[in-house]
Amino acid sequence: MKLTLKYKKLYINIDTDCTTDMILEQLYQSKKNRYLLYPEGKISISKETIKQNTAVKKGDIVCIQLPEVEDDIEPDFTPIDICYEDDIFLAVNKPSTLLVHSDGTNTAHTLSNRVKAYYMQQGYQIPVRPLHRLDIETSGLVLFCKIPFFQPMLDTMLKDKKIHREYIALIQGHLPRNHMTINKPIGRDRHNAKKMRISNTGKPACTDVMTIKKYKNFSMVHCILHTGRTHQIRVHLSSIQHPLLSDPLYGTKDTRIQRLALHAFRLKFYHPILQKELCVECTMPADITKVIQQGS
Repeated sequence: MKLTLKYKKLYINIDTDCTTDMILEQLYQSKKNRYLLYPEGKISISKETIKQNTAVKKGDIVCIQLPEVEDDIEPDFTPIDICYEDDIFLAVNKPSTLLVHSDGTNTAHTLSNRVKAYYMQQGYQIPVRPLHRLDIETSGLVLFCKIPFFQPMLDTMLKDKKIHREYIALIQGHLPRNHMTINKPIGRDRHNAKKMRISNTGKPACTDVMTIKKYKNFSMVHCILHTGRTHQIRVHLSSIQHPLLSDPLYGTKDTRIQRLALHAFRLKFYHPILQKELCVECTMPADITKVIQQGS
């Protein structure tokens, strides 16, 4: 089926005989969401509202009026660095030392607050929905979903590893091999609630690490996540005795940079409307660039 967005409506070109419930299931809508769309008259064919589980034929065009959703996030009008935007996605380059969303204490000065302000300035009446997060000190790309209807689909894509995240990191020393796959389960540290550790009883975790360039006493590496565990890159690199520069939790502070040297520079994801994979990249932050220049 082909999807088209227009004026807060989703048009679905049907390519095989089926039912409207089957279509909504393919779009990862829960039973509750599917049920609510019908009595509210949100689904129609040829401008006629239809009932639950209506049969549709190849060539029909089903129209779904996208539900309105609100949030109570306060706007922060600090400018954001937008790397990609369309009707569904917003990709923002997050600075280090900034939370992606509220931690319960900081409710007014996070990346989500800044995105809220941007939406307001553009006249968008949409909620702020980050699809994933970065540690507060990690800089780089964060992907936001602009249409809540697609959130279940995108959450499933993230879970099924169809949203790929790639990082640049500066690590202590040099890897024993230029390309390594670290496949070690990660669990929470029983002695430190803020810390994770390698644990046989933890959740599976896999990271590819490739050396980009070696310097005198550190290396620049390219990390690709195949799972999304908390602190995954930090824990995996520390487990092979090559922690990130200036990582106080899994390594040691470094005078060359004031925060852990990790930057999410690339996102690859499938676009449900364009029906192709997109690749979004962002520039290297100044503090990491400075360490690299000094090491050359």
